[in-house]
Amino acid sequence: MLIRPSLFLTDVLFFLSRQAEVLKADMTDSKLGPAEVWTSRQALQDLYQKMLVTDLEYALDKKVEQDLWNHAFKNQITTLQGQAKNRANPNRSEVQANLSLFLEAASGFYTQLLQELCTVFNVDLPCRVKSSQLGIISNKQTHTSAIVKPQSSSCSYICQHCLVHLGDIVPYNSPLLVGQLQVTSIVRSGSW
Repeated sequence: MLIRPSLFLTDVLFFLSRQAEVLKADMTDSKLGPAEVWTSRQALQDLYQKMLVTDLEYALDKKVEQDLWNHAFKNQITTLQGQAKNRANPNRSEVQANLSLFLEAASGFYTQLLQELCTVFNVDLPCRVKSSQLGIISNKQTHTSAIVKPQSSSCSYICQHCLVHLGDIVPYNSPLLVGQLQVTSIVRSGSW
């Protein structure tokens, strides 16, 4: 049974959508420094995560999951990759380190989002270890009154979406991993 949100919840979700638009504009504002853009990106991630968990049907209808990937992760990954590939960039090694850290953060975000979605919506994925088995968090949700119960197909879709983006992150990180493995191999062999 699909339960529709109250008028109050709909207003809250509309407000969150408007807030997301402001944050996306902040992230592309050339007047802001890296710290402010990072803060806006974190706020956007938190906001979209809240929308996905609170009313998945509404969030999917508004394509929140696509905006989350594109604006909070993909655009930054693409920017950092371009800077890291530029051999003339004097800060290339710093950019590569930042890219590696950003990819780890993206992976952590999607892993945590998948865990939360599975817990909140009671989705049992064969590849997922329950959080409580890892000693991280309880599998029981305490504040489910404000959560709109989604269709099972929507739950499957969003879980697949998280898994796809976890898979997307691996190739971005592969050249860095290969380079790190080569350096480690050279250092261990003493042929440097």
